[in-house]
Amino acid sequence: MKSFIGIILIALTSTFSQILPCEPFDPVFLKPTDTSREDKDFFSFKQKLEKAIQDKDIKFIESIVDPQISFDFSEDGMGKTKFFKYWNLDKNPKKSDFWNVFSQTVNLGFAYKDNIWSAPFLFTQTPESVDSYSFSLITGNTVNIRNKPSKKGAVLTQLSWEFVKNEYDETLKPDPNEPCNWSKVCISDGQVGYVCEQYLRSPMDHRVGFSKKNKNWKMIFFIQGGD
Repeated sequence: MKSFIGIILIALTSTFSQILPCEPFDPVFLKPTDTSREDKDFFSFKQKLEKAIQDKDIKFIESIVDPQISFDFSEDGMGKTKFFKYWNLDKNPKKSDFWNVFSQTVNLGFAYKDNIWSAPFLFTQTPESVDSYSFSLITGNTVNIRNKPSKKGAVLTQLSWEFVKNEYDETLKPDPNEPCNWSKVCISDGQVGYVCEQYLRSPMDHRVGFSKKNKNWKMIFFIQGGD
């Protein structure tokens, strides 16, 4: 009898696993915010910053980077000169990846905490209940989650500013025929799906912080990952 019950439990577990490929979790939402208007001085600075990004104004960036800026968690991850070399801003600034990555970071909105204005907002606003290393935020409204990494895949659901669990798949490679790169995720109801990575943001992705020093706003960190 015990053997028979064991077989039944294994069968049920197997069936349930096929229905729910990952473990369900309580849904967590985080609406986008940008409170920079609350500080007139910083908001004015942010407008200049956005124009500098648009114009790829390297002189403006040079003027706001703090001498001890943090940009990497390695031993050599601090300092203005190393920062410019790291992003190839010292030799070919116009073609540096910095502008695109920096723009995406700033455009997601600022929040104020511990005397620092930082972006994106989720860096400081992600709830403590969310594991920043395991979860990412869907950054958009009614973003399609598909059953396979293709625009031809069926839409499982649509999510808006909701956290999903990262599901890493080493076999998932960029397809030149697809309009975007795909990331595998687990959604709160236990389904596994795929989302365009442009609509996915980890709290541990690039974030930037600005602090007031000698009456001037300085970029004190622009970094990703954790130590």
